Amino acid sequence: MSFLLSILLGDRLSHMSQRQQRQQRQHNPFGNQGDKPGDNRQSFQVDRDRILYSSAFRRLAQITQVLTAQEGHVFHNRLTHSLKVAQVARRLAERLLAEQPKVAEAIGGVDPDVVEAAALAHDLGHPPFGHIAEEELDTCARRAGLADGFEGNAQSFRILTRLAIHRLDYYGLNLTRATLNAVLKYPWLRSPDPASKRHRKYCIYDLDSETFSFVRDQSNDLQSIEASIMDFADDITYSVHDLEDFYLAGLIPLELLATDWDELDRFITDWLRVSPRNRVARVVQANPHRFQNFLNATYNLKGQYPPGSFEQKAQIKRISSQLIQNYVQSVQLTTEYGDRGYLKYNRNREEELKFLQRIVWSYVISNPRLATQRYGQKRIIKTLFEIYLQAISDRDLSFIPARFVREFLEIEANLGNSAELNREQTRMAVDIVAGLSEAEAVIQYRRLTGISQGLFLDSWN
Repeated sequence: MSFLLSILLGDRLSHMSQRQQRQQRQHNPFGNQGDKPGDNRQSFQVDRDRILYSSAFRRLAQITQVLTAQEGHVFHNRLTHSLKVAQVARRLAERLLAEQPKVAEAIGGVDPDVVEAAALAHDLGHPPFGHIAEEELDTCARRAGLADGFEGNAQSFRILTRLAIHRLDYYGLNLTRATLNAVLKYPWLRSPDPASKRHRKYCIYDLDSETFSFVRDQSNDLQSIEASIMDFADDITYSVHDLEDFYLAGLIPLELLATDWDELDRFITDWLRVSPRNRVARVVQANPHRFQNFLNATYNLKGQYPPGSFEQKAQIKRISSQLIQNYVQSVQLTTEYGDRGYLKYNRNREEELKFLQRIVWSYVISNPRLATQRYGQKRIIKTLFEIYLQAISDRDLSFIPARFVREFLEIEANLGNSAELNREQTRMAVDIVAGLSEAEAVIQYRRLTGISQGLFLDSWN
């Protein structure tokens, strides 16, 4: 064998080894026969389809993005949001792979199916009622003895690897290492330091660290490039469609922000009051003309179309499409890891995104009119957690949802009476509440507190 041929063969074998590692699954029920005998789909296509067909994904139709459809407008929910993130993420991955194939290979590989699968899965862990419930569940879990509390991203990983139901042979969806790695926006366990970003954002619970070790070396805390693409697509999508939702609903005065200096000044002042060290807030303060011009060139329709009219909605769709295209075109792959992982971004575009996100936060998410609603939602979450935790502690199997009984009995048999058993049981109470849809949470709360007797067929399994 010639020297050159041996080098080429070595490179090919190395490439095959890397690909095989990426395609390895959490469980291997078919031995060396591949993913599924007789199935012609590629490994990462199987991952995408399993997520799409999972009940955890379907549940997102009843999980709020910001406001519920009951408010009188058809707002995005977590399902429609996830579908759009998946579409943007896949198109971005396809463009980067076509334009920079060698760089993509050098930084670990970019597969559009992996990116799309991760995007479909990225919000699976959101509890009912969104971020307010996430905070309340975190508080409840920590008070009950779980130091790592609750975090939506960590719950997404747990659903994919343990909670989702796919086969009798194993728990979870049995996805490939590459797809699971691409879901990890924050690839680390929770930091005990409250001042650390890693205390607020993380993707792994302590009880899932063994699975984390299967996915990657725990000492490596860098996003994979596929996770970075998914993460950026998420930012693009919710920045644009949340603004579209609330502008059309009359909740955000975009035209006023684009033309009235006093309104923009009030917005900037409030932003800096809440986040005095925020870099983008300071950039907007230093150059307000730039950001007002940006709004004027995009969202200022100058009152020429009646609210809700065909013409107004068509123009907003055109604006949203153009913005998404601009942001998708604004990044490139790089071999140097930075703020966006292995994505090299345009700073001006990034600042625009943060500016749009803050507009939604200021005018909608932090609106005092939501305070009473959020108080009630927190009470529902806290009450349900306490009831289910007590039922688990009392071994009241009639109270534990049927789909959790098998796991409950296995945990009890394997761990006996120990501190780890208590952690597993507390985590199960968190899993039960976090896995409810919003309608299920309200029904269960009303029944369990005696507000309403409900119907026999209301029971949730």
